[in-house]
Amino acid sequence: MDYRAIDRQAEELRQIGADLAAKGDQLVQEDRDKLMKITGKLEELDRLRVEARDAEIEEARAIAQDGRRLGETAEADKQATAFRSFIKTGAEDRATLIAGTDANGGFVVPEPIHAPLIEKFRKISPLLEDVTVFNISGDTTVFLPRKDTHGTVANATETGARTQQTEPTFTNGTLQAFDLYTDQRASQQFLDSVEGAETWVTESIYGDFAEKFQNQIATGTGSGNQQAAGIFVASSTYSTQLSGSAGALSNTSFLATFFALPQKFRANAKWYLSPATLASVIGFAYPNLNNTPLVENRNGSFYILGKPVVEVDDAPSIGAANFPVAFGDLRQGYAAAIHRSVSILRDPYTAAPNVRFYGLARLGGTPWNKDAVVLLKSNNA
Repeated sequence: MDYRAIDRQAEELRQIGADLAAKGDQLVQEDRDKLMKITGKLEELDRLRVEARDAEIEEARAIAQDGRRLGETAEADKQATAFRSFIKTGAEDRATLIAGTDANGGFVVPEPIHAPLIEKFRKISPLLEDVTVFNISGDTTVFLPRKDTHGTVANATETGARTQQTEPTFTNGTLQAFDLYTDQRASQQFLDSVEGAETWVTESIYGDFAEKFQNQIATGTGSGNQQAAGIFVASSTYSTQLSGSAGALSNTSFLATFFALPQKFRANAKWYLSPATLASVIGFAYPNLNNTPLVENRNGSFYILGKPVVEVDDAPSIGAANFPVAFGDLRQGYAAAIHRSVSILRDPYTAAPNVRFYGLARLGGTPWNKDAVVLLKSNNA
C-alpha cells in the first residue's frame, strides 16, 4: 500500500478518535473500547507507513544505483549488455560503448554495472562506509576548504570601543585521486563455459581495487607515493595521545583519548582498531573499577566508553612507533575520492591462451577536519 493512502486512513481514524474523545465524561464503555481499538490500529498504520515509505525510498535508491533516470532504462540496459559481451567475448559494440572509451585504452565501466559494485564494496569496507566519499568525474583533483584557525571573538559594552580582531584562517585541502591498476587473467575456455564469467571478472577487479584502497586509506603514505594519505599515519594532522607505556596500551589512555576529542565530535565518534588490538585490550578493566570491563560486548558488537568499535584489518599493530587506535567522527575527519572512470582493457593476445584484463581505477583520500579525529600512540614519549 502507498504510504500516502496509509496517511489518509490514519487521518480518518484520528478524526473519529477526536470526536469520541470530545464526549469527555459522557464516554460510555463502548466508546472507550472503540478508542482502544483506534489507538491500536493507528500504531499498526504507523508501522505500515514506515515500511511502505522505506520500500519506496529503497526502490528509488536502487534505481539511482543502477545508473538509471526516467526514460533511460533501455539505453542503460543496452550499455550494460554491450559491456558484458565485451568482457566475455571481446565483441565491441562501438556505437554503444564509444562514449565510454577511456583515453588510456579500454572501455569505461557503464553506470548500471559500476554504481552497484561501488556501493557493494563500500558497504563491506569498515573505513569506506564511514568516511565522506566524493564521487568525481573529469578532473582527478578536488579542493576541500577547511578552517585552520578560528577567528577571535571579543566582548564589549553596547557603546564600548571595538578593536580589530584576528580573522579566521582558511586553507584549501587537496583531495586527489591516483591511478590504481591491476592485470588479471582468465582463460577463454573459462569465459565461454562458465555462466556469468564476465560478472566474476568485473567483481574480481573491483574487489581487489576496494581491498587495496581500504589498505591505503588506513596507512597510505600520501601523494609523494601516488596514494591516499592514511588515517592511522596522519599524526601531523590529527591530535595525538600517548598510551604511557612503550609498545603497549593502557586502560587510562582510552579515557584520555576519549576526552581529547572535542565534545561536538563525540556524538558520532567511533573507535577504529585492528582485531588483534581489540583482542589485547578486551581484558582491560574500566579505570578504577576492576570489576567493570572497559570493552562491552553487546550481542557481538563491541563498545568502548559507550562508543562503537570498528574492526579494521589494515590498522597498525601495537608497537612503540605506531598509532594503532583512532577515535573520532570520520565522516567529518576524512575525505575519500572515487573517480567515475573505472576502465577495463581486454587483451586476448599477449598472455595467450589466457585473456588479460587490465583494470584502471582512480582513488584517493586525505585527512579533512583535523579536530574530528584523535590518534592513540602505543608509546610513552
